[in-house]
Amino acid sequence: MKTPVFRFQEEVLTDAPLALVKARLEAGLPCLKACPGLQPAQDCGEGLALRWQHHLLGAVEEGTLRAEPHPMGAHLKLDGRLRGWTAFLVVAWTRLRTDRLLDRIVKELE
Repeated sequence: MKTPVFRFQEEVLTDAPLALVKARLEAGLPCLKACPGLQPAQDCGEGLALRWQHHLLGAVEEGTLRAEPHPMGAHLKLDGRLRGWTAFLVVAWTRLRTDRLLDRIVKELE
């Protein structure tokens, strides 16, 4: 029997320069505390990637936050997934934690 998987994706363009976004993400923003198991930032090409993995009640939450260059500033992309049979029980709670995460990041960049 296959394991259920819930996925979410969100993107936003910001006018903040990529260098500023990289510096702030590497330093750690308060809103990123909502992502337990956050690993150190990794350079990926011209951009930056932050990954996290967290086990919760038998479900596994994984996510990646990418900051990439864009002609108008920085392109932020959030990908996440929740897998496991207990994901049915915790999907709303974990989604509340990461909901509007990119909006909170952009607000903290100001």
